[in-house]
Amino acid sequence: MLAPSADFDGTYTFYYDETNNIRKFYVRETDFNSSFTENFVLGGLVHEGPVPDVQPLIDSLKLQKSVKELKFKHIAKGGLIDCLKSQKLYLFLKYVGGSNLFIHYSRLNILYWSIVDIVDSAIAHSEASQQLGLQFANRMKNDLYKLARLEIDSVISLFHKYGYPNIKQNEVIAFIEEMSNLFVDYLDDMEFHFGLESLRQILKEARKKDSLPFLMNDDDFMLIKDFSRFYLRPVYMFKNSRHIFDREESIIELLSEYKVMDGLQEIDNFSFVDSTSNQLIQLSDVLIGLVGELYSYFNTNSRDQIHSDFCSLDQVQGDNIDLLLGLIDRSHDKNIGFLHATDAYEEMTKIEVIRACRGKMLV
Repeated sequence: MLAPSADFDGTYTFYYDETNNIRKFYVRETDFNSSFTENFVLGGLVHEGPVPDVQPLIDSLKLQKSVKELKFKHIAKGGLIDCLKSQKLYLFLKYVGGSNLFIHYSRLNILYWSIVDIVDSAIAHSEASQQLGLQFANRMKNDLYKLARLEIDSVISLFHKYGYPNIKQNEVIAFIEEMSNLFVDYLDDMEFHFGLESLRQILKEARKKDSLPFLMNDDDFMLIKDFSRFYLRPVYMFKNSRHIFDREESIIELLSEYKVMDGLQEIDNFSFVDSTSNQLIQLSDVLIGLVGELYSYFNTNSRDQIHSDFCSLDQVQGDNIDLLLGLIDRSHDKNIGFLHATDAYEEMTKIEVIRACRGKMLV
């Protein structure tokens, strides 16, 4: 419904690798078990028709003979800005952009995912809010996310105190009160006022009901139990396609617990292969490694810093980011369903800073 122009019925072959699969995400007394600024990303390359020959690309990279399996670390190293200095990355992006290959990925901002149930639980008790639709809900989620980034230590302390996301019935009112208290210093700021004041008001309705339906009867402290839903999503969304995953025993075990059904018929459209024997999975590792660096960079840099960085790139860095943006756009135009994100508007729109900066430089 959200992407009516997407072609989910097409016949494609998807190849997958992942980055930042932390297995679980949970809150501890003073921190999380893992960095909240690194997105989980699953995806890679996708094509229609016969398997393309990518040997010319691999040959052009001139890897050392000791390299048995191509990985992102063989192509580029460091953070995003340093990665963009790589000449091998240029060869990779140039080749993929000029081939019949496209890219696909599903990415998850783990902090955003962990807090949005606060908004959804509040909306569940407010018929007026439900009538205002998705855009209204997303505005509140975005402002709550920005607040959480600024007040992360207080948020962690609050979550640990109440065993979030498992708020006990007798602690719902106290949790809502303490959560709302975090808003106070930001309510007069026009950047935050609409979203936080709206959320504060509908939390009052949840307080009267003494319930936060999506934050109860769960496990204490466990924000993300596993990432199985993100592996399953493309399997059932693109049911007529083939899905080839890198062989990971933990993922195989997770997915073995599910049967994907289309009516009465079981969908059997995915498999696991050893990446050492599949060049397209190896190339997917390169792509997803780069995408992971891109969004980790967004999560840890302000718009001003992004503008400064991308308005002072050298030739190779500029060529590489232009090729990456072009590949994202080309894949989006091929099928909007190839690219999926669960993220705050705050982070998703930072890519436009790069586009604007590169546009000015290319004039």
